[in-house]
Amino acid sequence: MVIGPVADVSALSIEQLYELYLQIAERDHRLRLQALYGATPPPPGHWEFRPLSRLTFTQRVRQYDQLPGGVGLALRQRLARQAGAYGVDCPAEMHRPRQAA
Repeated sequence: MVIGPVADVSALSIEQLYELYLQIAERDHRLRLQALYGATPPPPGHWEFRPLSRLTFTQRVRQYDQLPGGVGLALRQRLARQAGAYGVDCPAEMHRPRQAA
């Protein structure tokens, strides 16, 4: 799989980053299920989709942003690379209207 250019997600708010994370996590989960089970559905309760909560994600991003050495930026770059790998459109996420919480 060829990964195209990595989008700049440094301007995304934490809420937008969370939405991006959810899209990446959902596609990753779907790919892993397909790799494990193929067309057969998994057993009930096995390998459920359990992404981080919005609160946990927000706390982690804020903690990373406070660490020296650009850890917060590295997190954003990793999300951008993962988005490219899974075909998530970062520019569309940046311009998407925010949903009410």
